[in-house]
Amino acid sequence: MSTKICSKCKTENNENHNYCFACGYPLNDSIKEKEIIRLLGISFGLEVYNMLDKLVNVYESILYERPNYADVRYRCALAYEIKGDYQKAIYHLMEALKINPDYIQARSKLADIYVILGNYQEALIEYKNLLNTKIKYTFADVHNNIGVIYEKQGNIKQAKAYYQKAISLNPKFAKPYYNLGNIYYEKGDYEQAIAYYKKALSLKLEIPEVYNNLALAYYKLDNLIETENNFLNAIKLDPFFFDAYYNIILFYIQNNNFHNARKYLDILKQRYPKNFEIDYLEKNLDKKMKESIKNETIEEKGKKI
Repeated sequence: MSTKICSKCKTENNENHNYCFACGYPLNDSIKEKEIIRLLGISFGLEVYNMLDKLVNVYESILYERPNYADVRYRCALAYEIKGDYQKAIYHLMEALKINPDYIQARSKLADIYVILGNYQEALIEYKNLLNTKIKYTFADVHNNIGVIYEKQGNIKQAKAYYQKAISLNPKFAKPYYNLGNIYYEKGDYEQAIAYYKKALSLKLEIPEVYNNLALAYYKLDNLIETENNFLNAIKLDPFFFDAYYNIILFYIQNNNFHNARKYLDILKQRYPKNFEIDYLEKNLDKKMKESIKNETIEEKGKKI
């Protein structure tokens, strides 16, 4: 009697068997193909319900039989990224790029992960490789991301050039306006920073950092009303945004608005019970309140004399 060897566990099986009796793996190519289609269907459902461990197992099962599925490599990498296993994500992305060097999403994701890991040189290489792909695309986002890396490396001139190039490619792309705002803020050109932050907001870049940084720029220009309003906008957009709470509490303390300072400090303490920066704010608030009471007492005594 002839036998079939399981390609997965190498067990001998009866020729009439469709599945390995030892591991259950399909023995016929037609069944393998049907199994792959079935697994792809299962993977979609697992993606919807965010069942990462099972999702990874399904992808790995597909890739065991069909290692040249670039799309499955990419989707498997995304699952590993969410799990925090960046090395396996990188492996699958690099395999996907071996299969298809012009796979834009895979190369972009690979560069993004290198940025997360602080491997800026590798990220720069991959972003610049993106600009040389055969597929026609504006790549405004890639120019912006390259600008971010140069800014992190302290090369502000190059960063600014790439942000401006991103804007020239897509004037409605909000992120480079925000990033240019940050550059002008650091240079001390607060009016220009405000102009770029406002442009980013007009293009619907609704992230709390924009409002927070806009508030800081207004504060540098002594525009206290806009400072307060934009800190509050940041908090409204993200009620757990620590930086905006910290800044508005400090703002209220510096302007002797102790009632509001205490109000937002209490909220912050509830959300972040153990934080040394909050302890600093509370000590600062208590000190300023005592100084204020002391000054009021001195003024009253002066009036009586």
